[in-house]
Amino acid sequence: MKKTLLITLTLTAGAVYGQQKELDKFQKYRPIWEEGTAVQKDSLATVLIAESKNYKTEDDYSTTLNLLHALGHEDKMAPLEAIAKKKFPKGKLTRDAFMQEVMYKAEGTIEKEKAYQELIKKWPLKNFPGDELTYDYALATLAGNYAKDGDAQKATTALQQMKERFWRGNGYLPVAQTLLSAGDTINATPLLKTVMDDAYYYITLPEEEKDNKARFASMGYAGSMSTYVNILVNQGKYTEALGFIEKALQIAPEQGDALSNVYYKSLMATGRKLEAYNILTKLYAKGQFNVEPDLKTLYADLNGSMQGYEGFNARLKEDLVKSIQDHIKEMAIFKTAPAFELLNLKGEKVSLASLKGKVVVLDFWATWCQPCIRSFPGMQAAQAEYANDKDVQFLFINTWERDKEYKKNVVSFIEKNNYPFEVLYDDQKDAVTGQVMAAKYGVKGIPAKFIIDKEGNIRYFLTGSSPNVDYIKMEMKELIESAKKPYKG
Repeated sequence: MKKTLLITLTLTAGAVYGQQKELDKFQKYRPIWEEGTAVQKDSLATVLIAESKNYKTEDDYSTTLNLLHALGHEDKMAPLEAIAKKKFPKGKLTRDAFMQEVMYKAEGTIEKEKAYQELIKKWPLKNFPGDELTYDYALATLAGNYAKDGDAQKATTALQQMKERFWRGNGYLPVAQTLLSAGDTINATPLLKTVMDDAYYYITLPEEEKDNKARFASMGYAGSMSTYVNILVNQGKYTEALGFIEKALQIAPEQGDALSNVYYKSLMATGRKLEAYNILTKLYAKGQFNVEPDLKTLYADLNGSMQGYEGFNARLKEDLVKSIQDHIKEMAIFKTAPAFELLNLKGEKVSLASLKGKVVVLDFWATWCQPCIRSFPGMQAAQAEYANDKDVQFLFINTWERDKEYKKNVVSFIEKNNYPFEVLYDDQKDAVTGQVMAAKYGVKGIPAKFIIDKEGNIRYFLTGSSPNVDYIKMEMKELIESAKKPYKG
């Protein structure tokens, strides 16, 4: 029965994708691994394992391993991966396993340095043309260790060996920030300048030359510019800072929000108070209440006194609430929330059914997901606001972890950061579809948040994150309070 079913599905896939002759195997089977039933996925996995006996290249093994992962058959991966490693001891699979299991897990700098030397000796880059980025990752992590040790020279030397210009900012920027946190402005500044110049190069390319790499590199412009300009501001070089900022805004106006804080500070310091005031007003109206001391200073300077400030402040907050209310309308949906029963960090079962009568906030996240983690202070503040509300429950659904020891890593992360979250492990597969909870909810990227009403219906779905604690707190309040009300359609 399974064999017949798979043949039918394969023919269907062939019919759908017959026009795309060059479509690779992974894409060919997308209908099965993305939307197929558990039976269909089992059937395809069985066929893949059977045909792997005839594989001649490492790429064949890699494709099938990726397919087995997508199908949720990690249990079948280890034996196949072992065969591939034995056949290709100096290939990518063996190399990548070494990097994950040895180099990236090496805690001390000496151990990581030894691992890197072993990497380039056993698997030299010349044997993997076009795979420079893999080695750049290794150099970046080694440079990070040097920076934490305070060895700026070794960190810089490691970074300078990186090959991929479009990506190297991801190695340079964290090292620069580590050095800055230790007060080493001298060595951090040129690294930031390199990141900024690289991003500027890609931003200013002609449109026809902007590929995915260029767009990726461009994203680092605001971050590096903001950090670099902050150094200038702290050194009192406001005019120089303004020059960089206004140059940035000319070529990349979409980066304006990311540069707003250093921009208004530079404007204030150079006497351009009205311009600074206008930026501050917008920042405050977006929920960045930490700028209020500067806003008060400029208000008093421009108006001659603080008269009328309280009313002005109240109107800004009213506008913000109205803006959030309008924004959350775009997130509104209405459908029954898929049932779930998952284990928390204590090994206790938590089900959606047990929470009926409560508004439930689901936050899908992973320890490797920086946008997820960036929003946690805001989510913590939102949860604290509802700490005494027995009708609201926050659940942080840990999903898509890449490490075999993910449970240990999750506990360590939560304890290290002292987050008072109810965390559930999304590692229980549905008996029919073979899907984990994230897939059942239609999650395509994380962070992803769902607001479920007291009757078990999803009322809101939102993605993305913000480091703005006050804004997240206000947004969550509007979402939760709205979900408490009966659905009107």
